[in-house]
Amino acid sequence: MNTISIYEPAGCCATSSVVVDEKSLAFNADMDWCKEQGIHVERFNLLKQPAAFVSNAVVKDFLTTSGQQSLPLVLVNGQIVLAGRLPVRDELKRWSGVDVDKSTEDFPPSCCNVPRMP
Repeated sequence: MNTISIYEPAGCCATSSVVVDEKSLAFNADMDWCKEQGIHVERFNLLKQPAAFVSNAVVKDFLTTSGQQSLPLVLVNGQIVLAGRLPVRDELKRWSGVDVDKSTEDFPPSCCNVPRMP
């Protein structure tokens, strides 16, 4: 299993603001889905865990060259794979290296599965 680490800006969490961001809510739902699938994702918040940003050379170099406004930053096994937005479920699934239980994925119904009126 790969190690996925997400370095988030201060105030990125859906519960840290009075205004709830839809993307943050979707991301939190994806984090719950990752737990159900056995995918471990490390999350670090700049406000709550600044030492995690400074102690990781890759993250520190990224912040030095790109600045805090470029967060969030996602690393897989220590390599940068995404910056500037939170990952979506498909990306987390692909990066995890875990066989995902297909029965828990949300697929839109195909046109053949939509109930028809009698």
